[in-house]
Amino acid sequence: MKCNRMPIAWIAVLLFAIASAAQDASKFDADAEAQIFAAINRSRTEAGVPALKADPKLQEAARRHSLLLAKHHVLSHQFPGEPALTDRVRAVGLFFTAAAENVGMNTELRDVNDMFLRSPGHRTNMLNPAYDAAAVGVLHLGSSYWITEDFAKLTPALAADKAEDDAAAAFENRWKQDHPATIKRVRITNFQAFACKTARSGGKLQAASVTYDNKPVRQIFAYSTAAPSTLAPQVNANVSGVQASTYAVAACTPQEWGSDGQFWIVLALF
Repeated sequence: MKCNRMPIAWIAVLLFAIASAAQDASKFDADAEAQIFAAINRSRTEAGVPALKADPKLQEAARRHSLLLAKHHVLSHQFPGEPALTDRVRAVGLFFTAAAENVGMNTELRDVNDMFLRSPGHRTNMLNPAYDAAAVGVLHLGSSYWITEDFAKLTPALAADKAEDDAAAAFENRWKQDHPATIKRVRITNFQAFACKTARSGGKLQAASVTYDNKPVRQIFAYSTAAPSTLAPQVNANVSGVQASTYAVAACTPQEWGSDGQFWIVLALF
């Protein structure tokens, strides 16, 4: 008589949104990681959700946590002395606006994806369209697979100049909708530094210090965003009533002001 062996599985979920960094990669099951990642994307495709891109830095964070799962032989999202998920993702050099994590153990690799899908919390993380990147860390120890799935909404890696250009293009497109005359973009010395100072102050503007060609600013906007190519609602709502001939834009990157994943944009109209 044939006996079907039942998998042993444990899972735990964290919604948001340590081992040494010189960890031995041979401890991890790269084939299992690839299989699980592919299964996640198949599930997203079936659900009509865009596929996730694999991120090597995020995998470093997932693998570090899987080491601890196997070491402690218990499921947890934060062990004593271990940073929280967001700090772990930040520590590998990523900038992001949301993150989530699934952890589990199973003795059957083929059951892992279904195991997570059967749990509402894990399923939500796996199929959440807000996330655009993910990684899987798997430690195969004896008959057990210790699994960490990390998900994130990553902030585009843009230099300040590129972020400014994106914001400027969006602003000029919006300006054309209500103004027949074009508006000229100008440069202001140390305006990027001004944007970073504004970011660190939580958005407190010193508008009187912003001038161009001895002209005081007519209107100034400051806002945080993960996508500089998208204007803030206050800009969209108020630009139609502004009379101006020139403008300047400055951006402060997440790296420069210490954010998880937000740019600060300052738009000054003269």
